[in-house]
Amino acid sequence: MGNKKKRRNLLVIGFLFITPLLLGCVNQSKSKQTIMLILDTQDSHYNQMIEEGVMAAISDYNDVSILKRRLKNTKESYQQNVYVQEAIDLGVDTIIFSAINIEKSKKDLEFIQKKEIRVIMMDSFFENPYNFNYIGTNNKEAGELVGKTLVELIGSEAEVGVLSFEDESLSSQEKEKEKAFYRFIEEFSRIKIIEKKLTRSDNETVQLLTEEMLTNNPEMDGIIAFNEYTTIGAGRAVKNKKMQNKVAVIGFDSQIECVELLENGSILALIVQNPFAIGYLSIQSALNPSNDEKINKPIFTEVELVTQKTMYQSKKERLLFPFSYQD
Repeated sequence: MGNKKKRRNLLVIGFLFITPLLLGCVNQSKSKQTIMLILDTQDSHYNQMIEEGVMAAISDYNDVSILKRRLKNTKESYQQNVYVQEAIDLGVDTIIFSAINIEKSKKDLEFIQKKEIRVIMMDSFFENPYNFNYIGTNNKEAGELVGKTLVELIGSEAEVGVLSFEDESLSSQEKEKEKAFYRFIEEFSRIKIIEKKLTRSDNETVQLLTEEMLTNNPEMDGIIAFNEYTTIGAGRAVKNKKMQNKVAVIGFDSQIECVELLENGSILALIVQNPFAIGYLSIQSALNPSNDEKINKPIFTEVELVTQKTMYQSKKERLLFPFSYQD
């Protein structure tokens, strides 16, 4: 039990930008509450870590009922709105919502505002926040960090390729990151996007598309990937074509293969997020709402740039290997 509690403390506090929500020890919820947790697909490491955080938070609280709803695939974004209506019909206290397509859910979320149901947006953010609580990555900051990393590690004169999901598979947060990246590099006229490949969440397909991109563009200096699948596919392609010292991959997330590809030089840099903390804080926020104001300021969790040289620095290592710190 002591080790379990220590692991949770290290995961949440050890590598989190400290927020007012985490001051002091965990408070127990005052009365039984029902939360509906509406997630997207489960197959990514990122989403699995969010759920790890959710379950760790639930184990720290009493008198809470959790109803979990998850999509089978990203094409079913409409189903999230069905879940929202179900939550309204059941009269839950809080909806924690990770939107596949936030614009398609806008009407339903505005309707919830008229009900006595609290909404916490998890990693999905309107440019106009519509007075919803938000917990997750600062996607604008993450996208800009990709651009800064490109300039710092590759240079202000470069020809790069971009890997992204097809529109129907592209989540709201990935769109925000990509948009912020493009805005940032507008200042650098000699950075050229020479090819962009659209794909789905399939490492093998991404690898084949990346190898084709590399063959078609032998002058390419780097590849930008905005999620776990495109990062792994790009890293595999560079490794397979033995182009580690020629083409620099900048990608996202800390799935074990991402880390291995970073370690062997097939990926130059990873932008590492903190999905465990997002899950944990979402539950904590639902069970301990502010008494002073209905809507809190957005809670942005940590984003770190990790390279082969820095990956074993203490703070970055905690993000890459969080469960190594459970003892």
